Amino acid sequence: MSFLFLKTGIDGLDGILGGGIRYPDDSAVFLCLAGGPGTGKTLLALELVVRAWLAAEDGSTFLYYSVEHSPESIHRKLDADFDWFRTGAAVRALPKEVPSKLVLEAQGPRGRSQLVLTQARPASMQQKSARGTTVDIDWILAEIENHQLVAPVRMVVIDNVGLLLTDLEYFEKRTALLETRRRLLQSRIHGIFVMEEAHPRDLRLPSPEEFSTDLMLFLSFREEATDFKVRALEIGKARNQYYYRGVHHFSIAGRGQNRDVYLGARSERGPGIHVYPSVAAQLSMARDQAQFTVPPRGDRPIDLGHPDLGRAFLNDTGPAHLSSTILLAEPGTRATFLALRFLAAGLRAGERVLFVSTREDRDSIRRICEREPVLRCVCLSPDGGFAPDFRVVYLHPEFIAPGKFTWDLIRLCQGGHADGQPRRVARMAFDNIYRLHDRFPLIHDQRFLIAAVTDMMRYERVTPLFVDMVPPGTSRGRTDFDPSSYLIGFDNVLHLFFEHEEQNERPFFRVLKSVGNDYRQEPLPIEWRAP
Repeated sequence: MSFLFLKTGIDGLDGILGGGIRYPDDSAVFLCLAGGPGTGKTLLALELVVRAWLAAEDGSTFLYYSVEHSPESIHRKLDADFDWFRTGAAVRALPKEVPSKLVLEAQGPRGRSQLVLTQARPASMQQKSARGTTVDIDWILAEIENHQLVAPVRMVVIDNVGLLLTDLEYFEKRTALLETRRRLLQSRIHGIFVMEEAHPRDLRLPSPEEFSTDLMLFLSFREEATDFKVRALEIGKARNQYYYRGVHHFSIAGRGQNRDVYLGARSERGPGIHVYPSVAAQLSMARDQAQFTVPPRGDRPIDLGHPDLGRAFLNDTGPAHLSSTILLAEPGTRATFLALRFLAAGLRAGERVLFVSTREDRDSIRRICEREPVLRCVCLSPDGGFAPDFRVVYLHPEFIAPGKFTWDLIRLCQGGHADGQPRRVARMAFDNIYRLHDRFPLIHDQRFLIAAVTDMMRYERVTPLFVDMVPPGTSRGRTDFDPSSYLIGFDNVLHLFFEHEEQNERPFFRVLKSVGNDYRQEPLPIEWRAP
């Protein structure tokens, strides 16, 4: 038996599913979406079926049954808020011929296909005298067979399936769902059930939906810092495939989102559902995609951007391509300027670079570059803006999950989300990572997050430089500062500080660690504006 993949079109969801929903080549996908009220079940089901419909081959039919929503309201929602997910397909509603049913026709890249929206009206919601309006599972299965007489049916969604089975006991309900699954898969029709989960699951006895499905996704709200609730997604069951376990976060965005703004709660890449795998899952995904082959560091030293830093290394050694560096900066040291010089050296070498800042906005960075000749000539264009290969991102305080933080940061290093073939970043400077959770309260363990980002940068072939703040007087042992976490996590650790000399404070630096390099042990003076 071989397997096929159904791509959801939602990149983060396809990622945690190992490339998409896997199913046997002689069968189909059977998926159940479960969660409490307002968690986004209906929107996720709609996006899955609509993306499949808009990309379908000519003559295909897709069926969507909703207990709660009218076909017209679903049509308006998709057209107004989600803009058909920017596919460019021409969509029109056909003249309405049957009450509670609306047929949408799309002209997509592979031909013309139909999505039939039906409002299911179960017996429990009708008056006893309302003859001819009862809808149950058997009625839906019969209608599917009728549709198949006209055109091939590719996918069926039933939202909310539990309301169609309220009159059945547990085992009767399970039998009905299993029979539905058998009939759909026998006809190679993908099936999606949406179920309301008002109370926590009873772990002693699986629900009928859990028992009958191949893939189970649970959607929920999770309360985080400062009473903030985030949307969370978890894979509860996956019968035919490997997947990345854990709690993953997601967001829902409407029309008009800006693709060029990143690392913000409202800065999505377009309308629809956006799934952000956990940081641990992203790290595992990067390693799996690289087949555990870690890109080797370079053999030759790179230009760190400042000649004094280079003079600290002996015998033609120094930090190399893909090695990670951190500047531990005491207050008043010009770590931001050094980080910009590090990127300017990359620009001179023809690289594309990224500057990420938590303390200086874009205008401040532009003014620094304008004031310093060593930066102005490479970081700014003739019109005073940033050079094309110099990207600057200022991080505003935001309530975003760690997974979104790392996901967007890696996408920035990959060149952004622009259409076409974006040019990848070769160097990144992050200024600064001190108490990152104060700006991003949902980031609880910033040490692991930075360690994971450093590792993922290696797989993305990006040479990173980070800046962190340390207390004044650290060089003279006046604080309890412990550098061990930096010595463990980075290839190169440099300490910037001031020393008193004849009533003046002069800036110095020292190399605390540099893997595979010879360097001076003693502190060395540094002249900020050295050419």
